[in-house]
Amino acid sequence: MFQANMRRFVMMTGMVMVLFIPVFPLHTALALGAEELDAAALKNTVDRFKLEARGPFRRIRWFCNDGSILPTGEYVCREHGGGRQHGQWSKQTLALRAQGYLVANVLAAVKPADFTGATPNLDELKQILLERYLIGADDGWVFRRARFYRGALQSEDEQVAATKILLALLADPAWRAPERFLLLREAVRMLPLPGDSKLASKVRQASSDLGEKDAGFHTLRVKIHGMPDELDAARVRAYARDSGSPSLATSYEQLARMLDALYAPDTGIARLKQLAADSRNRDFKRQIGEATELLGRGDDPAETMTLIASRMQSWRRLLQNRNTYSVEDRLRLLQASLVLEQEVFVRGNRLLESSPQDSRASRLVWLRALGAALNGAGMLSGRQWLAFHHEVDRLLASGSPAASEYYAALSYLARIPQWAQRSLEFHFSAIVGRWSVLTPLAGHMVPERLRNSPLLPYSRVLDQLVADAGRLVGIRHRVFGREIDSNVRALNPGLKRGVLLLPPAKGEYFRPDGIYILASTTQDLPPVAGIITLGEGSSLSHVQLLARNMGIPNLLADDGLLRVVRDHIGERVVLAVSRRGSVEIDKDGPQWDGVFGSDTAADQINIDADMTRLNLNDHAMYALRRIRAEDSGRIVGPKAANLGELRSHYPKMVPPGLVIPFGVFRRYLEQPLFAGGPAVFDWMRSEYAHLDNITDKLMRQRETSAFLARLRAWIITSDPGARFRQQLRFGFGSVFGKGDNVGVFVRSDTNVEDLPGFNGAGLNLTLPNVVGMDAIVDAIKQVWASPFSERAYAWRQSHMIHPEHVYPAVMLLQSFASEKSGVLVTEDVDTGDRNWLSVAVSEGVGGAVAGQAAEEIRVERATGRVRLLAQASAPWRVKLLENGGVEKVAASGREQLLTAAETEQLRELSADVVRYFPLPRDEAGAPMAADIEFGFRHGHLALFQLRPFIESPRARQSEALIAMDRQLPGVAGIKVDLGQAPQAGAP
Repeated sequence: MFQANMRRFVMMTGMVMVLFIPVFPLHTALALGAEELDAAALKNTVDRFKLEARGPFRRIRWFCNDGSILPTGEYVCREHGGGRQHGQWSKQTLALRAQGYLVANVLAAVKPADFTGATPNLDELKQILLERYLIGADDGWVFRRARFYRGALQSEDEQVAATKILLALLADPAWRAPERFLLLREAVRMLPLPGDSKLASKVRQASSDLGEKDAGFHTLRVKIHGMPDELDAARVRAYARDSGSPSLATSYEQLARMLDALYAPDTGIARLKQLAADSRNRDFKRQIGEATELLGRGDDPAETMTLIASRMQSWRRLLQNRNTYSVEDRLRLLQASLVLEQEVFVRGNRLLESSPQDSRASRLVWLRALGAALNGAGMLSGRQWLAFHHEVDRLLASGSPAASEYYAALSYLARIPQWAQRSLEFHFSAIVGRWSVLTPLAGHMVPERLRNSPLLPYSRVLDQLVADAGRLVGIRHRVFGREIDSNVRALNPGLKRGVLLLPPAKGEYFRPDGIYILASTTQDLPPVAGIITLGEGSSLSHVQLLARNMGIPNLLADDGLLRVVRDHIGERVVLAVSRRGSVEIDKDGPQWDGVFGSDTAADQINIDADMTRLNLNDHAMYALRRIRAEDSGRIVGPKAANLGELRSHYPKMVPPGLVIPFGVFRRYLEQPLFAGGPAVFDWMRSEYAHLDNITDKLMRQRETSAFLARLRAWIITSDPGARFRQQLRFGFGSVFGKGDNVGVFVRSDTNVEDLPGFNGAGLNLTLPNVVGMDAIVDAIKQVWASPFSERAYAWRQSHMIHPEHVYPAVMLLQSFASEKSGVLVTEDVDTGDRNWLSVAVSEGVGGAVAGQAAEEIRVERATGRVRLLAQASAPWRVKLLENGGVEKVAASGREQLLTAAETEQLRELSADVVRYFPLPRDEAGAPMAADIEFGFRHGHLALFQLRPFIESPRARQSEALIAMDRQLPGVAGIKVDLGQAPQAGAP
């Protein structure tokens, strides 16, 4: 069991942070239809390719330029416009590719034009790049033995084809867009480009000569010609030792030495000189010459690294703008940029070893240089670079900042690794997730790239500074009895005991007492004891708001934490996350009984409906414009009530809507469960009483699941009757007009949500853009059934005294085709500061609420100043379809979603909310912050929901968490001397 858990841990983390949940590309989903693929069969097919002599190929053929495919022979494509010889895919390979797994790519067969123009096939390009990674990481991947299959692949043809692909990209103005720079540069890094062509020719000739003289060498000769790599020299020497002819010993060694020279890592200077020699452009030669001089400098290594990184940035700017360089020189400039990146990587790591006593200020300068290199490499956008640069400069200019200011600034700089990871995941997460069924090694692609980039020395420098700052302000991370220096970031405070677990296998359930290590929080997560995430989506997603509301501790982990906890999977532990950000993970035991005993009363969650306000006899349907805030909990839930109130003040911002009150659903439940049976409501009450009397937890869970499944099935399959349909059609026509082509979002709105101790965010169903009366009726029944899902029950009814009194109203809200959408909270959700607004936004419809990697900003109320926390990096967006429903399409990847004008509209709205919408008060009597869902189209703001932002009083009042946040003696008001080296121990 432990070994199985560890395999899953490595697959999930890739030893850093890897997306865990597979995402299917659109063209693949269309190809597969509704069939569920057999993952084991797919993996077995790939594994067979690795073992078979011909790998993914059936035979060798000539592929002529007129489309003819002909048997091998001399000049067979002469009369067909020329062509290329390579392997022809087997039936198994064609079947895999037809299912969207584009394995066994032969670059000579790829059409560069497929990746350019208005609709480039970026999915195919990304799969090609992932396969190039696997070829290196998995001993040839599906070509493992096919490398020795003569004629299957020709290295020179592959290099020529790779060059043509890249030149086509560089000739297309669309590839100058900032959001494509990283993908372009990764293509240059990963595709097989020609190296020293003369030396390569000598290697090919020498191996051919040996093949003619030694028949036994033929297989190795085919491999060197078809798919050479840096291990070929060792293979030649091993062959000479074990099987070679003594008379050819000198020839074997000469070939091995040429291979050593071909694959020896070129020094940066030599490689840059070669690139300059290949160009005729004087300005290009000047650029490369200046960079070469930089690499040859022997003075201040930190300053040299800074200048090298700055050069990378200037080259990126040059490539993203119009320039006079030929496409060939642009390709050379990208190759030169990769040389400089490697130099920064080496020099950054060397600084750490050679300058252990350098000051805090010096290390901040190192961070700035490494951040500049990440920007030059495309892993940080221009917007991210400006935010990062400003934070470093501000801290350096302060001279002797307060310890709290020092810690806050470094906590901000600690976002850079997540930013870089999300930049790569924007391009590759969908493909990596898709290919994870073929090989777990796919999940290592992004972590490996991050580890081989300037992010590695950046993280090493940052770790030291964050640990130093944490010691100065009293922030401690204790894991199983020892303090760790780790870039852990607290997302939600809380204190829970449970079992440390990995995500459940397919078909298994999340345990309510599980403290789960997850790639990211997902919108369908049931209540658990704690969450340790490896990647951050949106802090304002529904599941994050629920976790915050219910006091479920949640933190963002890094390598340092994962290395410690991975040996404790399956053990009972305690997870504590304080409001200031201290984290403790410890083995559970009697020593914690006293702590949990003192917090038991505060930890009880009781939810109940206010029956004194309910009016279940109102069966009318209301236009949203007639609903007001006082109707909440009486005939409708808070969604419709607050939105109706909003519409009265902002009629142009809130779309039209039709509301079906609680009473209509309650009347629906008066029908018999079956012919001659009890009314459904009476049966529900008896079942809830029965469940309450079951003491065995497993039996209660099974019985609850069966009850809920039967109830949902009845709600969905029963008929609300002709009277209901007639009433609905009349109300729909009066609000939306007589046509049946109006799309509406069908939303649940229960009487048990947005309560002082419970918000219920995202628990019930919303069906988007439903078109047609029959479809709307079906959608209403599905929404009625959604409060009775197992997940909703676990979050809500299981904490209710009278769980039968959950009544969903339904709101039909006219569809709004948002270009971008998200959530606004009228306080800083991390600190509770009402002087700042929290905003999360994603491209398309339903942004940020479903856990997408969203753009997150903080906006200062008084000035409108914006502080960037994260850039949107979800690879897809949701788009409304004209005939109903939605589809996922590729997101643009723009570095900024909200414009300055749109941000200003949100700031003005937040001021109005305080004046016009008195929200409930918390236990201290203060008005709660507002949680507002919004969208923009063509700069027009639309509002979809307003609710109170509810946090857990249990997390705020926990004595144990308060104790974790008490400052250490002597640290209050301390100033930090940036001219001194970081502290190695406690202050």
